[in-house]
Amino acid sequence: MATSQTGPYTTRELSVRTLPDFERFFWQVNGCACALYLFGRHLSPAETLGDQGRRFTGKDWRAGELAAVAKLVREGIAHGILVYADGEPVGWCHFGRADEVPVPRDDSIPQRMFARDPSSDWRITCLLTRIDHRRRGVAGTALAAAVAAIKKRGGGWIEATPAAFPHRDPMLTKLRRAHGWRSPEIAAYLRDHWPTKDIPGIGRVNGCAVTTKTMDHTGMLSMYEKLGFKPTALDEFTGDQRRPWIHVVVRLKV
Repeated sequence: MATSQTGPYTTRELSVRTLPDFERFFWQVNGCACALYLFGRHLSPAETLGDQGRRFTGKDWRAGELAAVAKLVREGIAHGILVYADGEPVGWCHFGRADEVPVPRDDSIPQRMFARDPSSDWRITCLLTRIDHRRRGVAGTALAAAVAAIKKRGGGWIEATPAAFPHRDPMLTKLRRAHGWRSPEIAAYLRDHWPTKDIPGIGRVNGCAVTTKTMDHTGMLSMYEKLGFKPTALDEFTGDQRRPWIHVVVRLKV
């Protein structure tokens, strides 16, 4: 199994051999192990662990989703990149064939879970970094390794839907605590103070709210542009109804 070195980090592809590292990483970040993108929705513990009458904890839910994803790894359907620092998994990037995931290909899966462009061959859907390694280039390393892995598999058109640009606003957090998320005060603040940016050929987009602990898991547009991705459209399926058009569709052919 290939291991790549990029600066202080090494990367390895998701496989049966790296599955223990994958599971350890997602227990640390309390994530869904990309079950959302692999299955087109979150899975309930009852679906994955049985016993419909039992009450399940959040730990049960994560264990069930991890088990379901592990099965796809063994079947060769789940793909991704793990980023390591000093031998510990600290980052993740999910990618998959547009005609392969989500696994159910029926009307029960929301349209937003499928590729935006019918000519896209691959999708990059999720980037996660362990909180103690954020803003250190982990996500960029994972993204570059994912593009390289796709190229190794024959390449084609890659699609992703990153947020346009980040915006950190401590005042918004304070106002939400004081007035509530959907209050008139919040609506007025967003209308009068939220930043926007014009992307040539696409239009005006809004910033994506981030804090020191949270970041949009699709990544930011600038990360993709460094690798040659080009914005092609606004993403009508993602974003907050109070701040629409915070994501864009980007594509790259490799």
